[in-house]
Amino acid sequence: MRKIILLTPILLIGLSGYSQQEVPAYKASLDSLKIFIDPLKKEAILERLVKNHPRDSFDQYRATLVDNFVIAKNSAKALFHFNQIAETARIMYVGSVATGIMAFDLKAAENLVEQELSNSTNAPEDRQFLLHLYSQVMAKQGDYKKAFAAIKECYEHAVRKTTGLTAEYYYLMSKTGGYKEALPELEKAVLAGLADDNYKAELKSAYAKVNPGKDSNAYLAALISQFEGKYRTAIAAKMLDEQAPNFNVTDIKGKKVSLSDFKGKVVVLDFWATWCGPCKKSLPAMQMLVNKYRKDPNVKFLFIHTWETVSDPTSDAVNYLLTHKLDLPLYMDLKNPDTKKNPAVSSFGVDGIPAKFVIDGSGKIRFKASGLVLPDEAAVEELSTMIDLSR
Repeated sequence: MRKIILLTPILLIGLSGYSQQEVPAYKASLDSLKIFIDPLKKEAILERLVKNHPRDSFDQYRATLVDNFVIAKNSAKALFHFNQIAETARIMYVGSVATGIMAFDLKAAENLVEQELSNSTNAPEDRQFLLHLYSQVMAKQGDYKKAFAAIKECYEHAVRKTTGLTAEYYYLMSKTGGYKEALPELEKAVLAGLADDNYKAELKSAYAKVNPGKDSNAYLAALISQFEGKYRTAIAAKMLDEQAPNFNVTDIKGKKVSLSDFKGKVVVLDFWATWCGPCKKSLPAMQMLVNKYRKDPNVKFLFIHTWETVSDPTSDAVNYLLTHKLDLPLYMDLKNPDTKKNPAVSSFGVDGIPAKFVIDGSGKIRFKASGLVLPDEAAVEELSTMIDLSR
């Protein structure tokens, strides 16, 4: 089953058919849609462009406007523009839209996913994705019967039953009374590091119902201790001893920094980009991690934007962090105009992002991590252990 993340795209649009006088104004209007301004002003620009240029598709710009209205907590406008997407498959955006709206308007999120589920032309994998999403919305609402019904269909038809999907299935099974069958699977989720506080609370509840009179607090504490011991050992086995390149990046004011500036400190690098869905999905967990170590002067974080696809990547990256209320130390790895390569990410031999590196105080790479780790608590646990082992 696939998880689809909303990108903030830049539409590459053909300008043939416009006069030399019209093109600059048209491009200026398009450029104004790339930055975060008052979404109502952006809406006015977009509707004017749609009216004046009916031959062109503005689906991806409209998707960006949807994202802006979600951030502004205007679910009505967000859903209006989502439903105006005509030529691009809406399944590309529904996950991010529903997840964003879920934070402030659960009923709107429910209506959105139900609307998309009612589409009889959905491919089987798209229905799987939507069912999974619907179960999350309904669980957030506290309607565990509907949530379990959706996850049950999703789980039973899943080609690959991932550990995360399995944990969600048995969590909701327990929530709807299936304590005995769910208990061993919830236990596995804790031992695999996939259980957040809600899962742990449900495990305790299921244990108490299946084993009346026994100490559920001691039971959970023993499981967590077992997990932490095995987990730390497993992470330590991945420890590296590679010299890190003395890379150079710039902060958002243009000041150049290099690895040597952080001598004696553990440095965490996160190579990311605004066009990268998994990168953006991982940032809330990284914010949790930054907050955890904020008062530790011996741990430094560099969020390095790279592989840019827009003409002003610094503004693009700053706007993304600001509009998503992320307070992360941002650095830019800008493309070299001669080599056409981004030097910092190239020096680490990265072939995909997000890519994270944990470097110790002597400049040695101790850990590498790539891809997206979910849930957020599992990502924080993983990187926290790497940081502590690198001291």
